[in-house]
Amino acid sequence: MKNRAARRANLKRYSILYHRDGTQSNLLSKKSKTETNKSMINLRRLVHTSSQLDRGRTAFYNIHQKVTDPAKQDPDFFEKKARELPLDQNYIDALSKLYYEKIGSERDLGLKAADNLILEKTEFGLPRIEKSKIRAKYEDLDVLSSAPDSVKKIFSVEMATRKELSQEWKNSLINSVRQHSLDGNSLEMKIAWLTALIRHWSLLVNDIGQETKKKPTWLTHRIWLVINERRKSLRILRERNETAFEKTIAALKISYHVPKQPAHVKTRKAWAEAQLKLRVENEKEKRLEQLHEEYDKQVEEHKRETQEKKRTLNNELNKLAEEMHRIDVIEGKSFKTAGKYEPSLISSLTESVVHSNLFYHPPPTMTEK
Repeated sequence: MKNRAARRANLKRYSILYHRDGTQSNLLSKKSKTETNKSMINLRRLVHTSSQLDRGRTAFYNIHQKVTDPAKQDPDFFEKKARELPLDQNYIDALSKLYYEKIGSERDLGLKAADNLILEKTEFGLPRIEKSKIRAKYEDLDVLSSAPDSVKKIFSVEMATRKELSQEWKNSLINSVRQHSLDGNSLEMKIAWLTALIRHWSLLVNDIGQETKKKPTWLTHRIWLVINERRKSLRILRERNETAFEKTIAALKISYHVPKQPAHVKTRKAWAEAQLKLRVENEKEKRLEQLHEEYDKQVEEHKRETQEKKRTLNNELNKLAEEMHRIDVIEGKSFKTAGKYEPSLISSLTESVVHSNLFYHPPPTMTEK
């Protein structure tokens, strides 16, 4: 209670020392200034709030994060990165950080990944045009062919406005994929025109960003619309003519990836669960492959050892059999056979001898008549 009364008295004294117009009274002494400062400190302590309330309930992450790594232009970059994370106690936290980085990079990658504009700060994928070249709308003038260099310089690309330079870029990209000189409605021509528009506007956004920190959302929104329109035209061209599609993206240096539908809800928890399931399946397959390889090695080793043992036992058995036969020969129970036994020959000779002793002629045969 005493502290409250003291605070109220200090606040009252502080309010009296100021006039209604906000100027400080000249009668304010050094002692009163010190007391006033103490009262303000007490007031700030009274209404002090925790820093946790300022940050909110969830962690903040930058949804407009600038991408500086060209490897992130791969649509499967973050999924591959998630598979390489170590499986330790911080695995879930690392997945959360990777998800926030993925979500924060989607906008910048959507604007630049298809045209490989990450870390591109000079040309932005636009073709190089000679500065001495006559601008497109003055190329057909025969007078300029015999004009002096000072006059040609006025009508050259070097003196062109931003609009005329943009037209030069468009003509250069269109001519690289145009089917013929009168082609003005083909999908290839349309894709080249949209590509030049995207890259020119991206260059303009970069120039504006160097002059002011305010983002030109009116221009980035238009870039999004043109990117979607080009993606649609590329899909149609790919369905109609695969050869023309490959030629177009190679000439314009466009990174085209077939968009795939996510197999999970686009939330941090669902993405982390999906990556964890994929990681578990991959680790399971790796472990099964390792076990299978180890099993094959063990089977081969067992076969080799078994064959070696079998060969050793057969040699020992042969030695024992020879030793037993030698003993039987010594004891007279067996004898060594000389030559090869022919049972059919012996029987026929025996029959011939018997017939010759009894009948004095050889035995009849089935072949004789």
